[in-house]
Amino acid sequence: MGNGIDPLVVVQLYGADALRWTMVSGLGLGVDVMLDPSDLDKSFSPGRNFCTKLWNIGRFLLSRVGSEPVAPVAQLDRAQLAPADRWILERLDVAIADCDAALGPARPGNGATWSDSERGRGLRLSEYAEAARRFVWNELADWYLESIKPRLAAEGSADREVARAVLARAFDGALRLLHPVVPFITEELWQKLPQTTPGTFLAQAAWPVPSGEPAGAGEAFELVRAAVAGIRQVRSEYNVNPGAWVDAVLVATGEAQTVMQRQADTVGALARATVRVEHTNPGGAAAQLLLPGGVELVVPLAGMVDLDKEKQRLDTEIAQLDKQLTALEGRLANAGFVAKAPPAVVEAERTKAAEWGARLTQLRNKRTSLGA
Repeated sequence: MGNGIDPLVVVQLYGADALRWTMVSGLGLGVDVMLDPSDLDKSFSPGRNFCTKLWNIGRFLLSRVGSEPVAPVAQLDRAQLAPADRWILERLDVAIADCDAALGPARPGNGATWSDSERGRGLRLSEYAEAARRFVWNELADWYLESIKPRLAAEGSADREVARAVLARAFDGALRLLHPVVPFITEELWQKLPQTTPGTFLAQAAWPVPSGEPAGAGEAFELVRAAVAGIRQVRSEYNVNPGAWVDAVLVATGEAQTVMQRQADTVGALARATVRVEHTNPGGAAAQLLLPGGVELVVPLAGMVDLDKEKQRLDTEIAQLDKQLTALEGRLANAGFVAKAPPAVVEAERTKAAEWGARLTQLRNKRTSLGA
């Protein structure tokens, strides 16, 4: 009747994995999957884009791991693991637990049945797909792989072998989690892992189980991520050229200082910054952020931006916002307006006033940081 979609046509155009990902990832509770027969590209582009990204991530990871045998992570000396290694192994454990919780309890064996409480749990397929996607895309590819590139380039070093082993283990876990949704791409990639036994198949491999990384194992690398995110935020706020390097100071004491000193090069490489660690704030015109663990990020602005031009821009924005906020507060102080306007409108205006006030404070603090 022209109002349906032939799945075989979608498979021919985009691949079975793209079809499966689009359907499974869209199966949220109470949500209908909207598919347009007249625009298949719009309907299945999320699945196609994810599969393309997964393939590219996989090929890149495999090129870094190489084909030489890797040691099982369980056999590694824990003292050799870098903070990033412990962090990604902990995140893999979290991803496995999240996927397990979304899928629900496994079917009991020996003819047993689910209990009443078990029967109603799980089968939240969109949450399962998202937990697996988040691990491989946001954590494994965006953070761990980027952080270990210098280690992987150190040919012949023991640290390179540790990084290769952890990367292979993490990607193996990611492929096992994704396999039920995108079986063809994950099978192809899994066959290329150096630890895969010839003649075996991912479709028959065991479901991953958490390795039992202790809680907080990745805490040190979380400080690294916070520092990188902070520097990137400053770069964005001040429109720094993406290819330009900036100076950054991490002010820390105690254990946080030790961690930052050891990870300064990693922070710098990920944020395109020359990083140094100090006991005290060096002062001067700078962007400043407070990070977790009591670490303070200071990015000197001299030489990075035109200070006079930036002050003028902020002065103009502050003046305009202050004028708008004054008028809005005057309207809210008018008893007649509050009494006659619909409650929803009054509440919306109050919310706007609070947001503008917070923004004005932020701009003034930013102006002060420039030395005014």
